[in-house]
Amino acid sequence: VGDIDVSYIAGQGVLFETRIDGGFDSWMFSGQQMPGMDPALMARISAEAARVSQAALAGAEVDDSALEQLTAEAEQAAENFTEQQQRMGDQLREMREQKRDVERELRDIEREKRDIEFAQKVGKLESAQQKQLETLAKQQKDLQAKAADIQQKYSVAEADFRKQQQEKQKLAEQQQAELISKVGINMAQTLCDYGAGLRELTDNQFVALKLRTRGRANSDVYWVFNKADINACVAGKTSAGNLLKKASSYSY
Repeated sequence: VGDIDVSYIAGQGVLFETRIDGGFDSWMFSGQQMPGMDPALMARISAEAARVSQAALAGAEVDDSALEQLTAEAEQAAENFTEQQQRMGDQLREMREQKRDVERELRDIEREKRDIEFAQKVGKLESAQQKQLETLAKQQKDLQAKAADIQQKYSVAEADFRKQQQEKQKLAEQQQAELISKVGINMAQTLCDYGAGLRELTDNQFVALKLRTRGRANSDVYWVFNKADINACVAGKTSAGNLLKKASSYSY
């Protein structure tokens, strides 16, 4: 969660704007795409982000050094995963090149073999030609087996590569949804704890939170809280959970 900007919209209420440096498709740290992170690290980042956002909304001094350290750990994890994916991609590319080289050599041998076989149809082969034909037939068989072996290994490696990508993608989407949900919960709790400071707003006005995200076609997430509902939570007449349920939420 990034810095929080506050603005007043005349006759309507207060708008808080913040961001998470990520999208629904992947996390982003320092502009680097990041797959789903280790769940334990995710939990630590979420907890620290909640502390920072609550302090910011309460108007207290914000110390985000711990969050920056956790972000650095996440960036390192992203870099490690990216390097692993690059190595796997390089291995796949090398196998494709090997298979192309083998297939090219196989075509050359088949061409030579056809030429000799054609000569055999129109006349008797010399002993050297017969020996060459036998050698070519053996080379053809060996290369066919080599090409099949490379293809089999490539298929296994590619399936593993795709599986890892899909698993990381799924984890990233789940974690992103969890983080957005926690931002909403933290906002509701903070309004219950510190909403009394919004005394200049009337009960028919609203407090809105705009969460800027990257990814998912740059959709932002909004929560709109009724000031009267916030007052009820401040007075202990309702809970933060109920306040969040009563809020309007949408993406745009």
